[in-house]
Amino acid sequence: MEKRVLKLLYRSLDSALKEKDRRRLDRALAESKELRQHKAEILSLRQAVTRGAVHSFRPQFEDRVMNRIRSAPAVPNRLEALMESYRWVFGRLAAVTVLILIVLVATLLVQDGLFPKDAIFYVSDTTISRILQVPVF
Repeated sequence: MEKRVLKLLYRSLDSALKEKDRRRLDRALAESKELRQHKAEILSLRQAVTRGAVHSFRPQFEDRVMNRIRSAPAVPNRLEALMESYRWVFGRLAAVTVLILIVLVATLLVQDGLFPKDAIFYVSDTTISRILQVPVF
């Protein structure tokens, strides 16, 4: 089956074709038994769907569904509540952590453990003796 003819067949079921396309489709249908069978299958499927659709939905189905959707209570967004609880916990944890760091740094400064003065200003005896032995003139 030629793709163009098949497209023409599908288009013919949904809308009117131009005269040239209509003649081409009619000629192809007359020549091809497979194309005629395909058209019959499509038409039977369409009829089955149409018959089933009529009985499956009662009148004003769309209005009833939309009204039910609009009247349904809004579901709370649980993600926002979760993020809010994380923010609360993290705030407390961060405050405690900063407080502990301040206490540790203050303790080390008082005990001269973080920045010992002799380590910062360290000058050995050999260095002092070398500096004194350097001739100036």
